[in-house]
Amino acid sequence: MTDLDSIKSTLVGISKGEGILDMLIEFERTLDNAEIFAYKNWILGELVEGPIIGRYWIKTVWMYPYAMMPDPNAGLRLTKLGAKVNFRKGVFKKPVKVHGPEDWADPQTKKAKMADHEIWLVTIDLPIKYINRGLEKVDDIIQKDIEATNAELADAFEDDPLPQEQMGEDPTGGDMGDEAPEEQV
Repeated sequence: MTDLDSIKSTLVGISKGEGILDMLIEFERTLDNAEIFAYKNWILGELVEGPIIGRYWIKTVWMYPYAMMPDPNAGLRLTKLGAKVNFRKGVFKKPVKVHGPEDWADPQTKKAKMADHEIWLVTIDLPIKYINRGLEKVDDIIQKDIEATNAELADAFEDDPLPQEQMGEDPTGGDMGDEAPEEQV
């Protein structure tokens, strides 16, 4: 379950930690260089947990409204870079707008009632090599990984080429040769 208190504690942790904001900026740069934000709804994520920095991984959890699930294809793109991506459903407890005493959970404290909202929680475990190598090298690392991925895709298309005689044929049975069509008078 996610609520405003957990988000607040995440933000306080980021502001108190030395270098944590720089790591998050590098994390965001890595996602941007991998062109994740071009996929539907990925730009809408809100950080709700992390970064949790380990020896080899940096972990973050992002929240999305249930109706705006981020495109899972971007998660597949991240896995090509060695990341681990996990999608799961969750609940976000949000206070209701108080219009009167009926909206209070406790009349003495005048604390608002909480409403449950369904959300998507996306956990991203990114190899820390993208963060540690710093601003000057991170683009080169990602570019090399993307080039390797593109090379894999190119190789996949070279496995089964069409025979040369089939390449100039019209699939409907007509000839699509290099000859110009005859003029009609």
